[in-house]
Amino acid sequence: MAMRLQLDARAWSRSRFVTSAAMEVLGVLRHRGRHPAAHAREWHARARRALPPGQLALLEALVPADHSYTPDFLTPVPRHGESMPDVAARIAATPGEEVDYQLDIAIRGRHVWPHVLALHGSEATYERWRRPRPTELAGVARAGGAAVAAAAATAMATLFESVLAPDWPRIRAVLDADIGHRADRMAAHGAAAVLDDLGERMRWTGTELVLERTYSGIIDWADDGVLFVPTTTHVGPVLFAAERPHTPVLFYRARGIGALGERPAGAAESALTGLVGVTRAALLTTLDMPASTLELSRRTGWSSATVSYHLGILLRAGLVDRHRRGRLVRYARTALGTALATSSAREQTSGVAQRPGG
Repeated sequence: MAMRLQLDARAWSRSRFVTSAAMEVLGVLRHRGRHPAAHAREWHARARRALPPGQLALLEALVPADHSYTPDFLTPVPRHGESMPDVAARIAATPGEEVDYQLDIAIRGRHVWPHVLALHGSEATYERWRRPRPTELAGVARAGGAAVAAAAATAMATLFESVLAPDWPRIRAVLDADIGHRADRMAAHGAAAVLDDLGERMRWTGTELVLERTYSGIIDWADDGVLFVPTTTHVGPVLFAAERPHTPVLFYRARGIGALGERPAGAAESALTGLVGVTRAALLTTLDMPASTLELSRRTGWSSATVSYHLGILLRAGLVDRHRRGRLVRYARTALGTALATSSAREQTSGVAQRPGG
């Protein structure tokens, strides 16, 4: 049995690669503290310490560790350059009926949609595939899908800001390197080489992508192509999200995630972090080239307001300068800021502790 995503040469020519902060969050949640990669286990441990218990329980009810289906509203179709606060706003704005429909799909006791049932062949097979109603979800679900979306958006934004944001520049470097590698591979060997290399239980026939599953169906609305999304927290076969009329999205494991398991000894207590704080240290080390607030927001995943606030503190401390050209304001490290950032990099390089990655 398989899902068949129709993707001919014309649709492939419109396909593209993009990153998704929301999918990184979901990978941490899905595998809990049992993720095979050290960096994801560390992030989950941080989440347990940083998130209010009710928020973490809600997210883990929506993203089960023992079931293949996660509601698609948690990972809206990615947009280039979008920060996590922007993504959270889109999650919160998901129509309530759309959220209710997605919860119906995989939770027993909720409404059965005939076209979803038809994918599984029989009612008994479908019911075995569905999962019990999570008690942690019951209270907010009684208030309707819109309430679930709002609560989930808040919890995901909190998890990203408190757990992943300090590492986001490093995560983006791994994801961008994966995309660059696949672009080079396509240039050298063609599209088939890229698609065949994405992950297990998927193949391209030249006219469609075939994803082996325990149910069958056809995705025939990829006229605008497919979004291919590398993630550092994904494990297993390629995942897909496909709800008409949205562009289908395929999530796969990025190459090179072992680099995220290489953590400086005592990194959280580095001299630079201890001096200026985690967020300002990350901004200072990210500013290896002059950048605007918007550019830094896209690089780090923080909102423009967060970036602007911390840049203001770095500016007053004499660690960055700002230069205006017309309406565009760019920030750059001062000599003192560069000395601190490069000193921190040397400190981390000299104290690297190798840990197994994925």
